[in-house]
Amino acid sequence: MSDTDSGLLSWLTGSFWGPRALFLAGTILLVGVSSYGGPLWTLIAASVAFLLCASVLVVRQLRLGHSTQGGPPGWLIRVAVALCVAGLAIQDIYWLASRRVDFLLLIGLVLLLLGLGWLAEAWRGAPRERATTLLWWGLGLVGFVAATGLVAVSLLPAAKGARFLLIVVHLGVAVLVLLPLGLSLLSEWGLRKLRTRTAIGRIGLYIILLVTVGIVWLVLIDWVLEAVLAAAALALLLALVSNTHLDVALVLAGLCLIAAAPPEEAEPVALTSPVGKRILVAMGDSYMSGEGAETFFKGTDDSGGNECRRAPSAYAVKAATVKDARFDRLVFIACSGARTYNVLESSKHPQATPQPGETFTQIDQLKRREASFRPALVIISVGGNDAGFSALGSACLAPGDCSTEKVKKLFLDNLKNVQQALTETYKSLKENLPRNVPIVAVPYPQPFAEKPRCSGVALTGAERDFITKFLIALNEAVHNAATAAGIEYLSGMENAFEHSKVQLCQARKGNAGVNFVDISSVNGLAEQRFSPAKWIHNSLHPNERGHDALLGALDTWLNEHEELLDPPQVTQGAETPRSPMARSEASEPKPQCSMTDTGDNNCRTQVSKWARQQLNDKWGWGLVVLVGLAILWAACIAATSLLPGHGNSAPATADPAPDQRTPTTRSDRRSDDPDETT
Repeated sequence: MSDTDSGLLSWLTGSFWGPRALFLAGTILLVGVSSYGGPLWTLIAASVAFLLCASVLVVRQLRLGHSTQGGPPGWLIRVAVALCVAGLAIQDIYWLASRRVDFLLLIGLVLLLLGLGWLAEAWRGAPRERATTLLWWGLGLVGFVAATGLVAVSLLPAAKGARFLLIVVHLGVAVLVLLPLGLSLLSEWGLRKLRTRTAIGRIGLYIILLVTVGIVWLVLIDWVLEAVLAAAALALLLALVSNTHLDVALVLAGLCLIAAAPPEEAEPVALTSPVGKRILVAMGDSYMSGEGAETFFKGTDDSGGNECRRAPSAYAVKAATVKDARFDRLVFIACSGARTYNVLESSKHPQATPQPGETFTQIDQLKRREASFRPALVIISVGGNDAGFSALGSACLAPGDCSTEKVKKLFLDNLKNVQQALTETYKSLKENLPRNVPIVAVPYPQPFAEKPRCSGVALTGAERDFITKFLIALNEAVHNAATAAGIEYLSGMENAFEHSKVQLCQARKGNAGVNFVDISSVNGLAEQRFSPAKWIHNSLHPNERGHDALLGALDTWLNEHEELLDPPQVTQGAETPRSPMARSEASEPKPQCSMTDTGDNNCRTQVSKWARQQLNDKWGWGLVVLVGLAILWAACIAATSLLPGHGNSAPATADPAPDQRTPTTRSDRRSDDPDETT
């Protein structure tokens, strides 16, 4: 290796600006790959390269301590301020440009985050006589964030439109920008105070070890999500306290992974072929489209656009593409979030509305097919969104017991409306298909096994029982509507998960056929991808194992009803007899609310109000969590003070010029003055 190469390597790994240049280069690479997309292996390679570059800076910070390491603090502050200003300016450009340049939001966030990290480092390098300033600035920033949070919480319930967005933006800036900066300054002040108190440092270390054991225990009992959250909190607090820029690296990696579009697949030949003798039509909602999968077909997972999320692992796709499949073509128009009015024929039903990203309703899409179009079978799964199943899931995941009589009444009474809407939808579908085409109404499978204990699922036994009973009642409404419309009912689908032993509580959560709480990124607009509400779209939906179980139930049912795939011809104009409604609706009281009405009469609105009330009632538990995080943060400060250069030893001096460096020992760099700061 030449002297030039050796000097460059030394500068990149040992100087003040070299590791920072590596960190910035790795950041540029990762941001570029995540913004422009590409194969998964490119994102993995970019992430590894970024972590290697970041590790150089992290190791140097750990080795030399928690000051500016003798670097030029003036220039550090100037560069940090420039990065913050550039980040804010780019984000302004993004919003002023009507969000057309998608990657600008990510670039702005990254520059702002880098600038804040360097600014915190410069402030933490304040001399001894300015140490008290760290305390007051830190307390001021944290206090301002607390006040902003209280004001936002009080104003958000009544805020709408631009006012709501303004409050959310201010709250986000306070929590994501000012709070970490304030905690970083307070961490530095705490490190200086605990520099010679090794006993307190050991106590902090014991607390961290205890938390680590608790995280392992959560994994062993299958509470994986809780373990991940606890581990993330511990890692971020340790990184924040250590002033190694590891917290910046972790957040940057998280942002880029969120911004990176998940992989998509092209549609198979069975979906794109214009001809087929045995055509399967799959209609309805997310349980048919395949929501819950790891990847979707191109153009169907664009948040803010088409969010139908049609997956290659959906059981309808497998029914037409696996070896020796019954069908040679699939018309796949199921769409996540579909309600009955998204299926209805628009010319006869004023309430019929296409879903966002779709040009026509699902029946209208069928009507636009060629005149010779005749499916061998039509399967439809719809009604769950009309019944508010997603709202029920959110209510049960919120603090409080969703099995109370008030909540039960909201959901169960609404099923009368759902049955009427389903009957109308099934009849409309039947009227718009060639005569004697078999139509099968598909019910919803039971996600929970009847077990007294259920590890990894944050629902009480009463809540799981209510969800089970609700689905039984919903499937009864589906069955009654199918009978009234004169179509088939796929009864075997109700217990598909149970028969395949993939129910939650029946199998470990990692082996179940249903996602409980699944965090997944999305495609589409940047502001949609960075919205936490979009990250849990796969929750409470069948995954690939679940759709294999659903495919098995479909195959079993078709084996028992082979005559459906070769129906007898019916004389043109003859009407298929229809069974009467299984129950009379005239004498039953009108439900107190609906999942489809607007305003305060919407059951979803009432459920949201109930959930917010539960949060208000459980504020004490939120306080307990905050106190626990504060104790963990203090323990991280105490434990970090035991590290050389992070409280127990004096700071390194400025990097001298190569010809001025003199060897020093650890004792030469240790201070006898307990109040000396870095």
